[in-house]
Amino acid sequence: MRRPYVRVYATTSVDGKIASRTGDSRLSCPYDKLRLHSMRAVVDGVMVGANTVIRDNPQLTVRLVEGRNPVRIVVDGSLKIPLNARVLDVSVAPTIIVTSSTAKREKIEQLRSLGVDVIVIESESPLIDMSKALEALHDKGLRDLLVEGGGTLLWHLISKKLVDELRITISPYVIGGKDSVALVGGEGFGDLSEWLRLKLINYKICKCGDEIHLIYKVT
Repeated sequence: MRRPYVRVYATTSVDGKIASRTGDSRLSCPYDKLRLHSMRAVVDGVMVGANTVIRDNPQLTVRLVEGRNPVRIVVDGSLKIPLNARVLDVSVAPTIIVTSSTAKREKIEQLRSLGVDVIVIESESPLIDMSKALEALHDKGLRDLLVEGGGTLLWHLISKKLVDELRITISPYVIGGKDSVALVGGEGFGDLSEWLRLKLINYKICKCGDEIHLIYKVT
């Protein structure tokens, strides 16, 4: 299939969490934020799920380094993100919403009236076939995609083997708790034969001295 090269960038606690049970996700040191913004500046698009937009209200722009803003992409099968979300301000950077054919037509038209590009994937439920979504993004000229979460979106990509590279920063915290947010959500794989196998290709100790940044390729 034709699709963009897909990179994941995430910062986790030592126990693999990206946010606490209260939604606090302040795990990155200033150097980690610079690394992330440097990645945004060189890719074609940055993708997140709807829950990330609702929880964090990110801009997904390049602010800490020199470079152009990427296309912002939000995967939202039921169009539940608010119309005042910062990522919908297309005066800052272009935005694409990927949704399902079950989404309300009125909300689709409201988004388009804001200048947002809405891709509708045929589906019998709000669950989006990410293979079709990536193919549609490729058709729009996006060749290199950075995915920043959250856990549900990452599961839908990883479970279908649609990820090429993972860049993970391990932050010096332990969060714990069954209600905190894991790096990858979903139902999870079963036995070893199903697991996503990675190869470590590089690592570096962060300048802060307390974080390590790991770069994996999917084998």
